[in-house]
Amino acid sequence: MGMFEMSPEQVVEWRQKYRDLVAPHVNGEEVIAAAAFRRGGASASLVASKAQLGGIVYAGVKLFNKKKAGGLPERVMLTLTPTRLYAFNFGFKGRNYKIKDEAAVWERTGLRVSTEQKSGMTALTLESPAEDEKATLVGVGVKDDPLSQELIAILQGAAPTSA
Repeated sequence: MGMFEMSPEQVVEWRQKYRDLVAPHVNGEEVIAAAAFRRGGASASLVASKAQLGGIVYAGVKLFNKKKAGGLPERVMLTLTPTRLYAFNFGFKGRNYKIKDEAAVWERTGLRVSTEQKSGMTALTLESPAEDEKATLVGVGVKDDPLSQELIAILQGAAPTSA
């Protein structure tokens, strides 16, 4: 098992940790899946930073990535319930995640979901025509993880995995 891989036991453990973390924030709805995501474009930000192209170029790359992510924060915990998809801004408290606030919420009906492989990761694009919103995100790690892939699969119509 590589450095960025999860054992089956870790998948079960983190699936429950994420669900417990977001449960108080979904108005009593059942949490079907939850996973950490981030804006894409980390490679471009790193190149702009390391190439010392200047603060303006780096800020431009960051602004482009924010726009592509529909204005969502740098990191979001996507949470799927039977009727909604929530995006929560999160941070860290010690070694644990902490939900900060709700960044967005979409009704699942009418939500368009698509994926594309980019830089070895699955880019998730969410489109809500009713709100004229579009956001593209990738899993929070440096490669696809089982929990983000599970959430994407359920959004695309697969049956949820039991805890």
